[in-house]
Amino acid sequence: VLAPLRKAAPKDVPAKAASASSTGSRGRGPKAAVPFRTFRDRDGTLLRVGKHAEGSDELTLHHARPFDLWLHAKDTKGAHVIVTLEKGHTCPPDTLVAAAHLAAHFSEARDEALVDVQYTQRRFLRKPKGAAKGFVVVTQEKVIALRRVPALLTELLASEES
Repeated sequence: VLAPLRKAAPKDVPAKAASASSTGSRGRGPKAAVPFRTFRDRDGTLLRVGKHAEGSDELTLHHARPFDLWLHAKDTKGAHVIVTLEKGHTCPPDTLVAAAHLAAHFSEARDEALVDVQYTQRRFLRKPKGAAKGFVVVTQEKVIALRRVPALLTELLASEES
């Protein structure tokens, strides 16, 4: 379908789209999946959550900036959460609590009433060579004891962007 269009207007039809159609896959080829989910808190701050261990690695190590805030449910398996911040700004307390709710929800501690969530700036994380997917070493952390508020979590989950 795109081949005649490519001949008629080569600048209007992207080469990537034209080459994808020539493979005969009928659109069933692998799609570029985003390895994380995106949410917004009440004040519009961007909160990103890794979908799986590989997604958490990708998010934390390749998408987060050194001054972004990283959160994770302490001493349990779970997703990494990144709060997008501007350089030189601190995370507002309400945003920290919202991000901690996401970290607790997307972890094995999701059914606990009280969850310890560790957080630090991205710059204080490192990945040891050969470490498992999703594993990072935290050099400077703080811990928040989160008492979950179901209404806030419901509001956050409803704010997911596609």
